[in-house]
Amino acid sequence: MSSAPIAEVALKHRHNPQKIKETLNDVFGRIEQDNAKLNAIVHVFEDAASERAKLLIEKCDQYKDKPLYGVPVTIKESFAYKSSPTTINFPPLKNNKPEESSVLAERLEEAGAIIVGKTNVPTMLADCQTFGPLYPTANNPYDITRTPGGSTGGGAASLAAEFSFAEIGSDIGGSIRNPSNFCGLYGLKPTQNGHIHDGHVPPLPGKDLGFTALNSTGPLARSVSDLKAIYDVCYQPMPQYQQYMRVETDTPKHQELGKYKVAYFDSLVGMGCSRATKEGLARIIKALEDQGASVEKISIDDALAQRILQCWVKLFGFVAGQDFAWPIRKVMQLKFNSDLKGSNIEASKQLGEGLSLDFKEYSKALLEQKECTAEFFEYFEKYDFILSPTTIGPAFEHNHRHKPITIDGQSYAYSDYCFGYVLPYNLMGNPVLCVPSGLDEVLKLPVGISVAAKHHSEQQLLHFGSLLEAQGFAFQAPDLSAL
Repeated sequence: MSSAPIAEVALKHRHNPQKIKETLNDVFGRIEQDNAKLNAIVHVFEDAASERAKLLIEKCDQYKDKPLYGVPVTIKESFAYKSSPTTINFPPLKNNKPEESSVLAERLEEAGAIIVGKTNVPTMLADCQTFGPLYPTANNPYDITRTPGGSTGGGAASLAAEFSFAEIGSDIGGSIRNPSNFCGLYGLKPTQNGHIHDGHVPPLPGKDLGFTALNSTGPLARSVSDLKAIYDVCYQPMPQYQQYMRVETDTPKHQELGKYKVAYFDSLVGMGCSRATKEGLARIIKALEDQGASVEKISIDDALAQRILQCWVKLFGFVAGQDFAWPIRKVMQLKFNSDLKGSNIEASKQLGEGLSLDFKEYSKALLEQKECTAEFFEYFEKYDFILSPTTIGPAFEHNHRHKPITIDGQSYAYSDYCFGYVLPYNLMGNPVLCVPSGLDEVLKLPVGISVAAKHHSEQQLLHFGSLLEAQGFAFQAPDLSAL
C-alpha cells in the first residue's frame, strides 16, 4: 500500500525486487485517478520511472541495500532534474530545462528512490497558494475549494493524496511548513541551508548569481520516520562547499516526553490565531503535560518581533530583486506593498530598502539579522523547544487576489494570516518541524503546529516529533472519493 512507511516498502522490495513494479503501478494508478482533481503533480515521469524500476530490479545486488530502494518520491518543480521543465511557474522560464540535476535529486536516486514527478508551485515561489500562468491551480485534498498552501503546495497535496512517499521542498517564508500545516503532514525546515549549488531556482538561471539568504530546502512526509529517511539521505555533508555540515548542539534527546522543557506562544505583534489553531496547539500541550513535560506560555517582545519581521522583508527584497532591473523591482515593490497594506507587519520602508540593492543597506540588514537572532536565542536558553501556530488558521478558500481572510468572524490581512508566524524562523535560520495536531472537528481540516529548536538540532527535532507521533499526532488521510 502507498501509505506504508518507507522503510517497510524498501524492505518489501529487498525481499522481492519485482514488487517495485507493484508499488509503482499503485502510485501511478492513484495519480491517474485523482491528480486531475488536485493539480498536484505537473510533470509525471511514468515512462522514466518504469525504466528506472527495471534498472533497480536488474541491478538489485547493487541497490537493494539502499535505504530508499524502489520508493517513489516527488520533487518540487523548482529543483533541476534531468532536463525536465524548471520554470517556477514563470513564463520567461517556460523553456528552462537544466541538463544537470539538483544534488538532492541525485542523492535520492543514489539511495534507490524513483522520482515519479515534479510538483506544482506558484509563480516565482512567492505565495502561500499554488497557482500561476503555466500550471493550473493546485487544490487541497481535504477540500478542493481551498489551497494546499505554497510554495510547496503541489508537493503537499501529492503526499496527502498518497501519490508518493515523500517530497523535497524549499522554504524562504513558510513554503514547507504552510503546506504541511494545510495538508496534515510532517514537514521539516532545516537550519538555513539554501545553497547556490543545490540546483534550486531562484536565483534565476544563466545569471551567475551567488547570493542566497533566508532559504532552506527540506523534506515533507506523512510520518516522522519517512521524514528522517529522506533527511538522512539528502543532507549528508558537502565539505567542498561547507554545506550541510554537522554541528554539535546541546538540545537534548530524551526518551520520554516528560523530561522536556517546552514553551509556546499564540500571538505575535498583535496577531492572534483562530479557534481551530488554538485547539490544535492545546491538544499538543495537553499531551505534553499529561506525559509530565514542563510547558510554559511565553510572550515574544513586540519590538523584537517587529524588528525580526522587518529584517526578513528587507533581506527578501535583496533576494527577490537581485535577478531584475530597477523597473521590474519597482513593480515588485508595488505588489508586495499591496500585500503589506493593513498588515501588522510594518515593513514597507524595509521592502524598498531591500529592493534598492544598496550595499550599505544590505550590510545593515546582515548586522540586524545577527542581532535579532542573538536576542531571540535567549528564549532557547530556558526551553528545549518552542511551539507556535504555523498560520493563523487552517487552509483557506482560493484567494488569488490576496483579499483579507475572515475566520471566526474576524478579518486578517493576507500577509498576517499566511506569513506572520513563519517568517521569524526564516530570518533567524532556526530549524522548525511542522507537526499535525489532528483535524479540526468543525472545519474537518488539518491543523499543523510548529516546533522550533536551536540551530542544527534537526535530529533532536525529529526525535521529539517521533515521540509526539506516538501520542497520536499523525497524518489522517483525506477522503478523496468525496471530491
